[in-house]
Amino acid sequence: LKTVGSPLQLAFLLYVPAELPYLEAMVWSSNWNHDDWEGPRQYVGVTRAVGVLVDWQHKSGRSFGWIAPIYGMPQGLPQSSSHGGDVYVNHRDIRDPRPGAVVTFVPYVDQQGLGAEGCAPRPVLRCCVPRESNSQLTLPHREEAPSGSYLTSSVFFPELEERGVTLRKYTWDAPLTVFEFWGSPQDVVAAADEIGLLAHPEAELLASRGMVRHESPDDFRVISEQELPFVPPPFRFGFALGPLSAEEGRRKMMSLMGS
Repeated sequence: LKTVGSPLQLAFLLYVPAELPYLEAMVWSSNWNHDDWEGPRQYVGVTRAVGVLVDWQHKSGRSFGWIAPIYGMPQGLPQSSSHGGDVYVNHRDIRDPRPGAVVTFVPYVDQQGLGAEGCAPRPVLRCCVPRESNSQLTLPHREEAPSGSYLTSSVFFPELEERGVTLRKYTWDAPLTVFEFWGSPQDVVAAADEIGLLAHPEAELLASRGMVRHESPDDFRVISEQELPFVPPPFRFGFALGPLSAEEGRRKMMSLMGS
């Protein structure tokens, strides 16, 4: 297995799942020929599926990766028993691959197994609330941990996928709980409003150093390592939602997502 140093730094730089002690790249036999992953494709399912790009292998002209599906894959596919249920993606079927990113894709099967076509990354917005005040949020009742191999310290809420949003909660033992919303800015803001984030008096939007470069120092704070020990310093900047009106909070979310 291959390991990558400083995984917590990579977590927010490259979207690598931050809970991993090491990023474990899936290694297959040396005679695996990735150019042979061709042939007729049979598309499965009626909607786009959603997953996390958990591994990417940079090969000259032959780059490929693996997606851990979290929503929308048809049940009972015989091919799901191969490769731990992960879905193969060829470099021709994805642009700007970033390990840890949530992507949507068209699932198919071919002679080699499950594959992903037309992969599209979802934009992300991160926020945090004090762990003891999580109960003030109206989170969906159903939560899932879809991949035991990679996403070991987070849970997902599949109910929001019906609204085009992937909601992920990190289960780190830390004073602040981190949430990620992956989706279009409009859908993310609607989902955040739905679970009560905009009304939470202690909620903060997380931003990077580059994102706060042109902001007034009075509008954000530097969050301490004690509060967010698993988040690297360049990404521990918080905008408090509490002092803002609901409309101001929506505008700030849209702004941080580049909309």
